[in-house]
Amino acid sequence: MSSVSAERTEAVRCGATTGLTAIETAKLRVNCRQVPALSALLICELAAGHDGSHVAFATTADDGELWWWLCWKMQVREVRQIDLCDGRRPDGPYLDDCLLPTGHPGPHSFELKDG
Repeated sequence: MSSVSAERTEAVRCGATTGLTAIETAKLRVNCRQVPALSALLICELAAGHDGSHVAFATTADDGELWWWLCWKMQVREVRQIDLCDGRRPDGPYLDDCLLPTGHPGPHSFELKDG
């Protein structure tokens, strides 16, 4: 695991929202036991102003070992299994792991606040 600096940033989550389509839900059902309802609102987990696609956590599979995400930008949408980032804050009152997909742009999840 890689470590990151203990400095907290004032980055805010993107907050763009979308829902799953019936096809995306069906794809998740093939791989996962628990799938969000079609009416569920998924929220982009990345920092506001990020480059590239929005990324929202959808569900896990294999007892939490596989994380599934919805990636979208304009009309292009894809449900993908992406491993978690290995970013970790080793100091502070709690040991924090980054809960964003590996290769994400911008700050780690523990450096973000809700907007």
